[in-house]
Amino acid sequence: MSGVVPRMSEVVPRVALVVGSTREPRFADYPLTWLLERLGTRDDLEVSVIDVRDVALPDYNLPKAPAHAQREYSSRAERALGERLDNADAFLFLVNEYNHGYGGALKNVLDHYFAEFEHKPAAFFGYGNVGGSRAIEQLRQVVAELNMVSVRETVHIFGAQFPAVREGGAAAAAVFDALEQRLTVMLDHLLWWARALSAARDA
Repeated sequence: MSGVVPRMSEVVPRVALVVGSTREPRFADYPLTWLLERLGTRDDLEVSVIDVRDVALPDYNLPKAPAHAQREYSSRAERALGERLDNADAFLFLVNEYNHGYGGALKNVLDHYFAEFEHKPAAFFGYGNVGGSRAIEQLRQVVAELNMVSVRETVHIFGAQFPAVREGGAAAAAVFDALEQRLTVMLDHLLWWARALSAARDA
């Protein structure tokens, strides 16, 4: 019947998996492959990848803050990415850590937008010497300023685990298998927030 609003449990959230590293080659591609495989086994979400390496945004220099501009795009590239961000109900950030922080390219993307992120949830998968924890803690402050909700649980690959992941095979499988339960909990909470906030935005 037309005009019927689906119950929260019936909404399939659209999750944007944002890859924060621009290096070539980069470690991010290992967890990215695994994440896409795991996300592909779930029927309660739709996933798309937003790779900051492919984003053609200039360094942030807009005359009006995005919080006030409200989708006043200054270029085709800015509009194209803005529409993809707008289409997402939730965000999963795959975060590298450089010098106790996250990469500048990711910050540049976040600085260009506001309404596209507002009232949406964010979750974090970090990697680095301490699992990307310091980068994630900084990102929590940034997404709070974007009026987002950050999920408590995080997933981490630590620097000591990098050789096993790069080796592949059983060594890599052991690392990723240990992350499975935490990933499931994190995604479950991300999707709960995605459905709740989507319903609130619609209302």
